[in-house]
Amino acid sequence: MALAATTPLASYDQSAGEFLDLSNELAEIIRRDNVSFLSRVGISGEATETTHSWMEDSLNANTVTLDESGFDSSETDMTFVSTTPLRIGSLLRNVSEAGKTEVIQVTLVDSATICTVVRGYGSTTGEAHSTGSTWNVINPQQEGQDAPTDISKVRTKVSNYTQIFQYGINVSHTMRSVLQAGVADEFTFQVARRLMEAMRELDASLVGGIKSASAGSDSVYRSMGGILEFANQATGNLNTTSEALSLSVVNAMAKQIWDDGGYPNFILVGGKQKRAISTFDQSARRSVYDSTVAGYVVDRIITDLGFVLDVIVDPWMPDDTAIVGDLNKCRVLPLRGSAMRAEDLAKTGASFKAQIYGEYTAEFRNATSAFAHHNNLT
Repeated sequence: MALAATTPLASYDQSAGEFLDLSNELAEIIRRDNVSFLSRVGISGEATETTHSWMEDSLNANTVTLDESGFDSSETDMTFVSTTPLRIGSLLRNVSEAGKTEVIQVTLVDSATICTVVRGYGSTTGEAHSTGSTWNVINPQQEGQDAPTDISKVRTKVSNYTQIFQYGINVSHTMRSVLQAGVADEFTFQVARRLMEAMRELDASLVGGIKSASAGSDSVYRSMGGILEFANQATGNLNTTSEALSLSVVNAMAKQIWDDGGYPNFILVGGKQKRAISTFDQSARRSVYDSTVAGYVVDRIITDLGFVLDVIVDPWMPDDTAIVGDLNKCRVLPLRGSAMRAEDLAKTGASFKAQIYGEYTAEFRNATSAFAHHNNLT
């Protein structure tokens, strides 16, 4: 049987003249965590040059590292990576190997790496020690002796470059006049969106930016280095072991910073490692019998040294990397007079023009000791 046709004038007979039924609410998919790390660091102060520098200082080392295989319980020549903290009379104790109680006294600093020692100082006895072990240095002084040689350290200058963040907006007069669903003013709307994109790019640069070869030239676009670059220096606290992120791994990273005199208070990860963190202590969790909520999230970690680490999840962190560090050592600064802003440009023709413009840099102070970088995480 055929479908029945109707004779009255129907809505579909004259559809060309209908108003378009469009919700005035704009559907949008915009991440709200695009600037997670930037939001935690904040923006303060200002840079006054495109090359932004700061001075770093540290105390002289009070440890040495044994660089000798087969160091037995009676050998009297010790080889170290460096003998810089040592002097005649220095007392050495192995603090990195369990069960070691021997104290050794230095009787002569032979060179930059070798010294002569007396074994089993005081009430202790000689023991074998492993290469790579760390030794604490105590320097007792002889009564009536002259002042030791000055060991004042020269401060180090570290720098980063400023980077320009710039977006253009060009909306025709007609486009601004036409009513748009969900948008009151097309020009204002596009300005707001470009500003969001500029701040997203600033956050991505704060995380993964790479410092340019120079402060800029006709062939060099000036760019700033981010935390991944500063924390991943050869002399820093690095780990490239292929392993899963666990509480013991985080504890070890925090201890690296503590050993260097730092105080970690955050761990920065991407989505994959945040999911790993949320499984910490999973086997020890219990739910009450009437609970109707499944799942668990970890926003803070307490290390075995007592440091409380805020978990910062940033979408621009690599999946295989985690950084533990001290937020007090991080800073974002605009170049003087160049904080992010929207500027109207000269009107030419029948369009409205503007630009989003800002120039920023970042500080990561004492990066080789205040941060621990672990990549190759599974």
